[in-house]
Amino acid sequence: MVINKKSLTDQVYTMLKEKILNRDVELGEQLNTREIAEEQGISLMPVRDALRQLANEDLVENKPRVGFFVKNFSESEINDILEVRKMHELYCLDNYFAEIDKEVISDLKDKFENEYQEYFSNYDTKLHKEIVFASHNNYLIDKYLKLINHYIMLFSYLNYKRSETSRQEHMELIDCILKNNKKKAKNILYKHLDRVEISKDVDIEEARI
Repeated sequence: MVINKKSLTDQVYTMLKEKILNRDVELGEQLNTREIAEEQGISLMPVRDALRQLANEDLVENKPRVGFFVKNFSESEINDILEVRKMHELYCLDNYFAEIDKEVISDLKDKFENEYQEYFSNYDTKLHKEIVFASHNNYLIDKYLKLINHYIMLFSYLNYKRSETSRQEHMELIDCILKNNKKKAKNILYKHLDRVEISKDVDIEEARI
């Protein structure tokens, strides 16, 4: 018999977080505490505690006297988040270029060239993470992972990422890293990250997934 050592709150938290990140619930959608409790056959308290925890992580909004809602992002919030992401990655590429794991990057090159398209976003995320991991700065890495896992996944421009232009940019970036061409790598990464900025001419709901 497998004993689940997680508390009810932890289990509900994990379940709801996966639903949010997998977009099984829509941005801005209300999370009905009573319905969740009834579906799981548990009391209201662990559901509320889990939702408060998700609110602390800014994945959920707690509106007084109204309820809990999946976090919705404005155009300016999305652009601010993407700007912070850009700052993390460009800083790490510039300052820790020599520390990037070439073996991992070489393996990613093979995957970008040969693997199925549906796995593209996974390799994309891993490539960007490796640039930041090269810093070996646990505080910086932790902040970056929160940014990636809690935000970028919620509006991860798959239409853009799956384009041939994006794949080519990734391949060029990988080649520059493997050839130790930092200057060109910085230019490619800047252009690549700048491409996903939301502008007033873009429908935010279409840009999100």
